[in-house]
Amino acid sequence: MAVITSNIVKTTLPKHTVAYISHTGPYKGDTELFGNLFNKVMEWAAPKGILQNPHTQSVSIYQDEKNIPEDQQTIKVGFTVPEDTETEGPIKKMELPGGEYVVGSFELDPSEYGDAWKEMYEFIHKNNMKPTSEVMYESYKNDPSTHPEGKHLVDICIAL
Repeated sequence: MAVITSNIVKTTLPKHTVAYISHTGPYKGDTELFGNLFNKVMEWAAPKGILQNPHTQSVSIYQDEKNIPEDQQTIKVGFTVPEDTETEGPIKKMELPGGEYVVGSFELDPSEYGDAWKEMYEFIHKNNMKPTSEVMYESYKNDPSTHPEGKHLVDICIAL
C-alpha cells in the first residue's frame, strides 16, 4: 500500500514536557506493545486530568542511533504535560527540545510506518538538510479505532 502524505515541511516547534514510560528491546511494528505502553501511561495520566487537556499530545520518542542492536533499542511512549507535573514509579519526565524540525503529516495503516519514515529521510536528503541525533518522535492525532478505515493520523517530527 502507498503511504498517504498530507504534507512534509520544515518548521519551528516549541519545546514540550513529556511524561513517559520506556521500553528497551524490539518494538518495530509491535502494535500490541505500543498499546500496552500507552495504556500504562494513560492509567497514570487519567486521574490527573491530563487526558482531558485539549493541548495534550500522545507521542512516541526515538533517540537511538541506527546501529544500535534491536534488543538494546529504547522507545519512550507518553503524553505532553505541564512542566510542573510530578511523575512517579515507572513514569518519568523529559523535555522534547524546541527548534527546527522537519514535520511530515501522514494518514497510514500500522504497516506503513516504515514507509513514512523512509519518505521523511528522502525529503531531508533531497533538500540537503541534516538531522540531529537529538530527537525524533511521532505525535498521534487520532484514535485509530474511531477512523472509518482504522488509519493512524500522525506527525513524524525529526530535529534538524
